[in-house]
Amino acid sequence: MKAATILRYGSPGVVEVRDVPKPVPASHEVLVRVHATSVNRSDCGELLHPTLIRLVSGAGLSKRRTLGMDFAGVIETVGSAASLFKPGDRVYGLCGSGNDGAQAEYFCMPEARAIARMPSNLRFDQAVICEGAFYAHPIIEHFGLKPGHRLLVYGASGAIGTAALQFARDRGATITAVVAGRHLELVRSLGADIAIDYATSAFDQLGPDFDFVLDAVGKLGVPRLRRLLKPRGVFATTDLGPHAQYWPHLLWSGITGNGRFVVPLAKRGSGQAFVNTLRDQIEAGKFIPVIDRSYPLAEIADAYRYVQTGEKTGVVVIAVVTGGSPA
Repeated sequence: MKAATILRYGSPGVVEVRDVPKPVPASHEVLVRVHATSVNRSDCGELLHPTLIRLVSGAGLSKRRTLGMDFAGVIETVGSAASLFKPGDRVYGLCGSGNDGAQAEYFCMPEARAIARMPSNLRFDQAVICEGAFYAHPIIEHFGLKPGHRLLVYGASGAIGTAALQFARDRGATITAVVAGRHLELVRSLGADIAIDYATSAFDQLGPDFDFVLDAVGKLGVPRLRRLLKPRGVFATTDLGPHAQYWPHLLWSGITGNGRFVVPLAKRGSGQAFVNTLRDQIEAGKFIPVIDRSYPLAEIADAYRYVQTGEKTGVVVIAVVTGGSPA
């Protein structure tokens, strides 16, 4: 089978599509024939800083030869003790970091992890959207948004930001989305009450009016966020920020328990429940996938280069099966 293989870690140039042995599922695993996967910021982070990323995620020190979290595909075979899925089931979800990932024609994963039957109203290339949503959901839940609250999402056009907007949309809070000018209409369509171009004076003129601020791209910086938050406001981030500026504030918030700087994470073992719930929201029209562009598996190194620019909108798809045949 073909797989995006990493012989050494570093720049996107080290990612090569090679022939590797097809995996065999263990007793409680399923073998997925991948139709689509993605390249996201987590993949780029693991490519550049594998030891740090795997320690933070709890995946251990061993490095993987194939990355890839998001997947959509078909169950090929199941292990002898697996019972939740059967061959032919259309599935989607998140591949864990304990084994090789989904940037391949086939991969194995435990059937009790973050895998579910695919939303019936999506194509495979539209269903690789779980990673950003999985990070955004616990943040919005932690905020506990209510009518009267004011939320600002900085970088609201990425995978995490577009998901955060949609999770926050129906909670009664007033949502301000800060994005590049070309994304203003997109974020309005996803639920932003106010959309602001980060490069304009309108952003500079915002004052400390927000109960909650989410930096969904790790680019806001401490001086600017201090000008946005109310005295008892809460700031959440998905990264350590420019030059790791957020690190001492996150550490102090943890030591003192003041809850002002937070990185809310999903509870361990909650992945399967989450992807099932997300599927139901998609089928009900309450969550819309935002797809930037698609690359064939053979051009996955170019996809990594594009994601590393920080300019992507929503999700960058890798088409593993095109036209009914493996890419």
